[in-house]
Amino acid sequence: MPRVYVGNLAESVTRDDLTTLFSRVGKVGGALIITDKLSGVSRGFGFVEMIEVDDAINASHFFNDTEFGGRKLQVDQYRPKDETVAKSVRKRR
Repeated sequence: MPRVYVGNLAESVTRDDLTTLFSRVGKVGGALIITDKLSGVSRGFGFVEMIEVDDAINASHFFNDTEFGGRKLQVDQYRPKDETVAKSVRKRR
């Protein structure tokens, strides 16, 4: 399932909130909010799994820079760390 990165989340946003929001553009397979291991407080970002690739693409276009929970969301297609690191190494050369 394609993942969408969701950044700049308010601490009060829950997985259910993300699921409800993203279900407006397609079927959601699941949502995850990353929390601090010690305190359990949201780190301000998470991921949403969309069932269809087209829905993930639409979600990133539709929700990026929109206000949710009092903050402007940063929404983008998820890129695994290895891909992100490889791109940054190529840029340095």
